[in-house]
Amino acid sequence: MPAFDTQRFFSARQRQLIYEQAEGLCQRCDIPLGTGWHADHRIPWADGGPTTIENGQALCEGCNLRKGQQMQYSDNFVPRPFQREVSTVVLERIRASKDRTIVLASPGSGKTLAYQSLATRLIREGLIDFVAVFVPRVALAQQCETSWMHKRTDGAIGGLCLLFDSSKRLGMIRHKISDPPLTHPNEPGSGFVATYSALVSSERLFIEWARKHEGRFLLIADEAQFCGAAGDKEDGGGTKAGGLVERVHAFARHTLLLTGTPYRADNQQLILADYESDPTDPRRMTLVRDAEATYADGIAEGYLRRFEMHLTEARVTRRTVGAVDAPTGDGVLEYNLSDDGSELVPVLRDEKTWQPLVDRVVGAVKDKQKFNQAYRGLISCMGQSEAKKVQRYLHDRYPNLRVGLAISSDAGAPQELKNFRHRPMDILVTVRMAFIGYDCPEITVVGVLTHYRDGGHLMQLVGRGLRVWDKMPPREQSCVIVAPDDPKMQGFLSLLRDENEQGLKLLEERDDREPGSEPPVQESLSYVEAAVATTTRAAGNESDMDADELQLVEYIKAAVDSAETPLKLKDVVELAGIMLKAAPSVPEQRSEPDAPPVYEPPKTEREQIAEIKAQTAEAIKQYLYQRGISPESPGYQEAMMQATKRVNDAAGFNAQQANTLEKANKRLRAVLSALK
Repeated sequence: MPAFDTQRFFSARQRQLIYEQAEGLCQRCDIPLGTGWHADHRIPWADGGPTTIENGQALCEGCNLRKGQQMQYSDNFVPRPFQREVSTVVLERIRASKDRTIVLASPGSGKTLAYQSLATRLIREGLIDFVAVFVPRVALAQQCETSWMHKRTDGAIGGLCLLFDSSKRLGMIRHKISDPPLTHPNEPGSGFVATYSALVSSERLFIEWARKHEGRFLLIADEAQFCGAAGDKEDGGGTKAGGLVERVHAFARHTLLLTGTPYRADNQQLILADYESDPTDPRRMTLVRDAEATYADGIAEGYLRRFEMHLTEARVTRRTVGAVDAPTGDGVLEYNLSDDGSELVPVLRDEKTWQPLVDRVVGAVKDKQKFNQAYRGLISCMGQSEAKKVQRYLHDRYPNLRVGLAISSDAGAPQELKNFRHRPMDILVTVRMAFIGYDCPEITVVGVLTHYRDGGHLMQLVGRGLRVWDKMPPREQSCVIVAPDDPKMQGFLSLLRDENEQGLKLLEERDDREPGSEPPVQESLSYVEAAVATTTRAAGNESDMDADELQLVEYIKAAVDSAETPLKLKDVVELAGIMLKAAPSVPEQRSEPDAPPVYEPPKTEREQIAEIKAQTAEAIKQYLYQRGISPESPGYQEAMMQATKRVNDAAGFNAQQANTLEKANKRLRAVLSALK
């Protein structure tokens, strides 16, 4: 690897001298240099060329571009406008000696591939040697590694890395917890991904790595809204993680902070970010971002789906014990959820409210599966007990439904999330586990049984169902959102509609939280006695359907066995010149879709090494068993130690030292040679 000059770009003084030596003319084509002329390295900096006057030349923009084209790579990657913007902005900010870039990106915008392609570009230009990625969840860390580059069982390389010329691209991004080395010295151009909580628990390991590679790595703080949130250790390590990210940032060549919301999960300002007063509301501070992708961009560019929201009304009964103005001492107040959502938590806990919503999710998923059996749904619940109740209800009421459960208390949640992505499933029930960066475009129905009403949180959640799936025509895809009809959900509906109407325009502000007030202090004991779901209405990107119309259209759907969503079916009927109350003609019988193929989820290198080690341990046990030595036999432990030592001697290292695929496989092969 060439020795790089610590100075990458020419200083203002050097540029002036280079310009004077060239007498204001391009040193290739002799045309007068304009304001956008380039100070170029004769010997490329990436090849060890120094940033000196002697190695500099003045080129016009066209000549420098043609020179760069001589070193182009045969990539198949075609970036979205947002991904191209991120790459361009980061490079410009590095050249301007800026140490960070802040990006606000809606779900489904492709930010993971944006930073992976950015890292490839920076490696090719010699600006960095490594990439360090931090994420809130283990599942996201595993997804980052396997989606970019993984080894298949036949030894072939798979992943998005295949979109880039293999002669020079970002290498493996290994998921790391506390096991050194974070990157291999003989693999420049690679990286690691870890969770914010791993950064907290292994602080010294990560800080020492950053210090050792100072100025030579790109730091990625992904889903940064969960980094530094006080009391939110489960989603990223709390405020200590935020402080440690800032320490790692101090050693980075550049830091890319990616967030789905302009504020942290605790509504505080993001780390490393700047804010300015909102010109329309001086009391409100807005995030200063260098690049942005919104739902409007996704609709305009065709990578996000249109939506249809089914909002279910509920009749709420509140009882106040010991009310002074009630003859019996108790007061009873009945109201509609759509008018007052202040008691949303107890309302959603009442089975007479949440069960109809769950049934509607199931119905929507079954409709979608008439188009493609791989389509599936997601139900997000308030807490673990509520999620388990929903899972039991689904198993009891729909025994043939394939239901997964991923909750934070379950150690198998990351594997459950991975299985749901790659194996035939119908519905995943979760609590705050599948909405942060979870990529499963087969999800096309989202059930909102959570009480969170922050616009950023809801956008992250419904975003799981907004991503266009490349296995189906984009124009035929839509997302069904099933939710209670409370005022703040209505506000979120308006937000989606506003973004949809803007199309290609970038939003200059996002105010997706409704102003609220503190509830009045009550002298009497008051509680929600009952909450019963009543009617459901539908609302889409532009159109609405009241409860009566929806009920009629759903009756028509059942009569003709249609899989279309109610709003789309209504549009089809009206376009055909048939009134809703008229009996529509029965469409042709839909052919049965092919069964989806079964995929084996790709494994991280850590998981593959663990499997090989388990095979080695099992092979040693089988060797002893064949010789009549079982765990119950006297001297079993000594025999196991001797057999293991023979394997270690044959391999040249023990199980703990077998920390690469090559070493793990070598030790497995050693079983055959050592234990004959």
